[in-house]
Amino acid sequence: MVLLRILFLSFGFSLSTKIHSSENFVSYIPNIEVARGSWGQVTIPEVKKVLDLTAKQLFPSTQKRNWDSILVKQSNAGPMVLYERGQKGEYIVYLDTHGRYWCQYVFQFAHEIGHIICGFHKENRKHLWFEETICEVASLFALQSMSKQWKDFPPFPNLKNYADEFNKYATNRMNENSFSGLNKFHDWFRQNKDDLVQNPMDRSMNGKMSSVLLSYFTNDSFSWSACLHLNKRKNYATQGFDHYLYNWKKNCTLDGQKNFVQKISKLFGILLPK
Repeated sequence: MVLLRILFLSFGFSLSTKIHSSENFVSYIPNIEVARGSWGQVTIPEVKKVLDLTAKQLFPSTQKRNWDSILVKQSNAGPMVLYERGQKGEYIVYLDTHGRYWCQYVFQFAHEIGHIICGFHKENRKHLWFEETICEVASLFALQSMSKQWKDFPPFPNLKNYADEFNKYATNRMNENSFSGLNKFHDWFRQNKDDLVQNPMDRSMNGKMSSVLLSYFTNDSFSWSACLHLNKRKNYATQGFDHYLYNWKKNCTLDGQKNFVQKISKLFGILLPK
């Protein structure tokens, strides 16, 4: 009897710990609602399931809890996240995809999540190219991470083999925009930094930089939490890119975040004071 009671208490403690851990994990991910629209041959619950999984690849890495909800709508005018919030304060995200093209859902939604994590602001024009590049990194990061999770825990059991498609999608994007060496990246950035300001959403240029930045984000646990501080204290209004990076580092609250910004700055040929 005593043994049974001990086993029961042990099991109960283990179960409550798991539930508590699960609740903590959920609190890092915003509630996502999918509006009815021209989604094609797919159900709303299917779309939501994939978008929830996409959010799971990025938001927990920020270590921030209690995000505002996200309302996702279908659009044929390109994916975007609106500056204006919904009636309940929710973010409004448009995705330009349909059917069961799951790689497109992940790629597009992760990009918009990147803007949300970076604290996007409508006045951020001078350095928007950098934020857009981080959002491209978010897409690649989510695709690679999703590939692993889908293989182990497929949301649709009959599509377990689809896991490889996410990796292929990311690889194709990187192959289209890649550098053979960091020295060439430095030269390229010096030659194109003015064009980046004028054309912040040039996907070819964003893609080239994201292919280099991806490993920095993948190999540093402070990367996404550092991005929470990118546009704080009106940093988006800063003139020079070196000052923009300096303020980003200054806005960070943890040494690990500051070290991450230091590494990114060095990549762009900018040495920040320690």
